[in-house]
Amino acid sequence: MEIDNKQADLNFSYEFYPPRQVEQQRRLWRTIGCLETLSPTFFSVTYGALGSQSEASIGIVKDMIAESHVEIAAHLTCLDKTPEEMQQTLNILEQIGVSHIVALRGDRVVEQGKPIQGAYQYAEQLVAQIARDYSFDISVAAYPEIHPDAISAQDDLDNLRRKFDAGATRALTQYFYDCDSFLRFRDQAIDAGIENMIVPGILPIHDIDKIISFSERCGAIVPNDVVEKFTSLKSEREESRPYAVAHCVYMCERLAKEGINDFHFYTLNQSDLSYEVTRVLRGEIDVPESRMQAA
Repeated sequence: MEIDNKQADLNFSYEFYPPRQVEQQRRLWRTIGCLETLSPTFFSVTYGALGSQSEASIGIVKDMIAESHVEIAAHLTCLDKTPEEMQQTLNILEQIGVSHIVALRGDRVVEQGKPIQGAYQYAEQLVAQIARDYSFDISVAAYPEIHPDAISAQDDLDNLRRKFDAGATRALTQYFYDCDSFLRFRDQAIDAGIENMIVPGILPIHDIDKIISFSERCGAIVPNDVVEKFTSLKSEREESRPYAVAHCVYMCERLAKEGINDFHFYTLNQSDLSYEVTRVLRGEIDVPESRMQAA
């Protein structure tokens, strides 16, 4: 299952979220400083759609543009926002030097009332506005294991095609732990005539309990064997870390053998696993001894 890392032309991007506390801010900047040494394709920052949350998102994007040499992609959600509201935010992002937008619908509120008149309900509407009025590079979201709100796999694929038709450049996928689910999705997209890049989202496993909980909410599947292995290692920090690296390396190697060259890491504002996995994949350091167990 191994690839020749020295010859593989692999590209990496890393995602962060805006910190809310001082200690979280310190950890974020330590993480950014560590990962920018890897010369990533870009960093992305998630977006809080409400009031102070959106201000915090824009603020950290502005600071990162000022402090880092890496391209910064700003996430932006549009659900229940009017074109005029989106224009105001897009103008701000353009003014602070953003060149790349990750255009998203955003999560629906559980007890949501009637849609706001004239407000956006789908990401493709935001993509169309950006492509028409701005020069931003545009990424969108994709779901190898189907978006929870999608009627069917075909409906989800049609939605992705509409976002590309509206002007998106690439898709960044929800994280997954079954490589076959991503490869099937990639092949279905190709069969449907989608030629744009679909970049797998990779979430190294720092805490299996948190991964299980979050996956239940977002519809991602965590295979039983992965749950069992990481659960058995929860109390053995010295063993669980190298296994987490090895498991992630194995997934990326499997995808690389199938022609995938770009990977988008969800860091959870922690550098350790993403940094080590990237260096292993580039052949800069050896894979942990538990590599064969992960395979």
